[in-house]
Amino acid sequence: MFLLIIRRVLWMLVLLAGVNLFAFAYAHFGRYAQLAANPMFVAMGGPEPFWPHYLEYLAALWQGEQIATPFARGVDLLKFVGDAAVASLGLLGIAFSVSLLVGWLVGWFSVQTDPPRIAGWLIPFTTVSLAMPGFYIGAVLITVSVYYLLYTPGTQGNLPVPIRGFGWDAHLVFPLIALSFRPAVQIAQTAATLLTEEFRRNYVSAARSLGHSWRLVRRKTALYNVLAPLAQTVAGSLRLLVGELILVEYLFGWPGLGRLLAQSIQPPTTASISSAVLPSTYLDAPTVATLVTALGAILIVSDLLASLFAYRVDPRLSMQSKVAANG
Repeated sequence: MFLLIIRRVLWMLVLLAGVNLFAFAYAHFGRYAQLAANPMFVAMGGPEPFWPHYLEYLAALWQGEQIATPFARGVDLLKFVGDAAVASLGLLGIAFSVSLLVGWLVGWFSVQTDPPRIAGWLIPFTTVSLAMPGFYIGAVLITVSVYYLLYTPGTQGNLPVPIRGFGWDAHLVFPLIALSFRPAVQIAQTAATLLTEEFRRNYVSAARSLGHSWRLVRRKTALYNVLAPLAQTVAGSLRLLVGELILVEYLFGWPGLGRLLAQSIQPPTTASISSAVLPSTYLDAPTVATLVTALGAILIVSDLLASLFAYRVDPRLSMQSKVAANG
């Protein structure tokens, strides 16, 4: 287990260094390409040299010097990204907890025991729900809110749940639903399938013939046996949450890493004399590189924690790891 962690950490550092370099280069040359494609941009020179600009950015990071960000005057880039990371991690942690709890409860109570089978409503529900990504759920929630304002008399423009904004209160409701809905359905489907298959095994029939109740079989044996494969699904759900974070944050105006990254890479929509000079927030290379690296770190660390949990609960994975280590 210790060697696994060391290998993962080393690969994580190498991968994050590559991600940082690629993101910086993408923003650096992408901004120039946007300028070159603008017909109103006449006094165009070549792009700034890449390596001196990137090495200056790395030196500032290493020495702890302040790096300016166009999103907030006088605020250090690392502090700015750190505040956004707190907002993203808070939303991500709550969404993961909700999806895990709801998914497990739905999967647990949708399994019928006489005979062992999945409830008839779960299969069509999960089939439809898994085809709907988080931003689609968010768009539906916003559409319902708009219809509520238009067709409900006496609302005076007030919504029970805010559509946009930040706060650890009612502002969490819509981003939380949009982010956790699909992972919860995925966990519920996997849990129900695994439990149903486990209830059909011979040892369950033998235990039932000896007078053991379904509740005892579930809690003492079946639950432990499905925990390892279910951990793989939980790990995949965590990756899905991180992947959908960008669009969900942007959709609901949640001031996290995903929203900032979306604002940084969104090009101007019109070409005019004023747009010949691009906004300073568009593809700012230090900002984009730092945001992408932070999101990559969250994804990699989440994957590492999920993998460690899977290895912990599944003895077969631990044995495979020892065999591979011994050659």
